[in-house]
Amino acid sequence: MIKNITSNWTVFRAFRLAVGLFIMFEALRTANWFMVALAAAFSMMPVLNIGCCAAGNCGVSTKKETGNAENVEYEEVK
Repeated sequence: MIKNITSNWTVFRAFRLAVGLFIMFEALRTANWFMVALAAAFSMMPVLNIGCCAAGNCGVSTKKETGNAENVEYEEVK
């Protein structure tokens, strides 16, 4: 758990944390307790390196298809 928190920090992950903390401070300043709870959830997501998707199922796969592109037939259109 500690390794997950301290590794793989990207600029976007740090930006998400900064935005979450900004929303948290503004919600505390205005005593908007519903927004404090929501900001706490949004601040913990980059810290724990998790997202809104269930187990990362909405990510794009990096596996490339190895199709046969040599035998492609083309039809000339006039």
